[in-house]
Amino acid sequence: MGERNTTPAVSIIMPCYNTDKYLKKTMDSIFSQTFSDYELIMVDDGSTDRTPELLDEYAAAYPDVIRVFHKENGGQSTARNMALDVACGEYILFWDSDDYAENDYIESMITAARENDSEAVISGSHYIDENGVVIENLNYPVDRFPDYPLRRLSPHGKLYRRDFLNRHNIRFEPGKLYEDNPFNFKALFLCRNPVILPCSRHYQVVHPGSSMSTQMTSDKVPYDALEEAMSYVNEHSDEINDRNIYEFTVLSFLTYFIFLGNREHMQAALHKYRGCKYGPALVKELCMFAQRVIPEKLPDYYKNPYVGIFRGRELQLRHRLGVWLFVRLVRTHTLRLFAGVYYFFVR
Repeated sequence: MGERNTTPAVSIIMPCYNTDKYLKKTMDSIFSQTFSDYELIMVDDGSTDRTPELLDEYAAAYPDVIRVFHKENGGQSTARNMALDVACGEYILFWDSDDYAENDYIESMITAARENDSEAVISGSHYIDENGVVIENLNYPVDRFPDYPLRRLSPHGKLYRRDFLNRHNIRFEPGKLYEDNPFNFKALFLCRNPVILPCSRHYQVVHPGSSMSTQMTSDKVPYDALEEAMSYVNEHSDEINDRNIYEFTVLSFLTYFIFLGNREHMQAALHKYRGCKYGPALVKELCMFAQRVIPEKLPDYYKNPYVGIFRGRELQLRHRLGVWLFVRLVRTHTLRLFAGVYYFFVR
């Protein structure tokens, strides 16, 4: 296939851990893309199945396209960061080793980026199970609602300009849950000319035993990274592309983080670890963190124009109500009290 292009348009970054049974479908999806000016960086994160062998076989078969790195197991963040440090492409696209996409996925993203001189392109994703059944569609209906007031913080379905990520040293926090969120607090709101596509061409496979089944403990919460990301955005306030949507997205994430995400981890842990006493200390810690950082980092949070039960009606009522209530709990310093009552009944 010729000599490897050392300056491809896109670097596809793929962390791999024990996904040998999914790799063929994933690779077939990449090789079927209508856009071919890419390099594929595959990082084996200490796999114990046939994944390392399969990666080396792909690299040997496609040396002009694929680069493979092997490392000790350190988690998805360390694998992504390693690939970011060696990537050569103008743009970065994250692709999990069991994901797949429609054939024009990359072409649609890079076309939008180039036409708009954009540092980030955002599109939706489909969450599917291992049988291909759609669990949830995560779309951006900006064709009907141009001011859609939410930016999902997963790196899936997004394209980033590499020099932008490097200029701001945007990387993933190792060893934590929700490590995508501080990454995208910076990446989605400091980028220039962001483009949002009202389509979903990417499919993310959700497996039983995913990170949601992991017990959340204090050492897994990225407190420092979240706070540092919010501070960094504030320090570069003149570069924020939409302050109101940035604030609303942070408030939405913290609402989910405390009441929905933590609850799912709690219930999974109680089911997985019988007799596990999921103590109220973590709930208290999460609430104290939110109660402190929101007024400090987002001093006008309660004035946000998207917060309200009857505002942003393109969002689900549960979402609107949750963020509205969260804001009032923070402002009245009753977040910890309410959370204590809430978790008493949802255990």
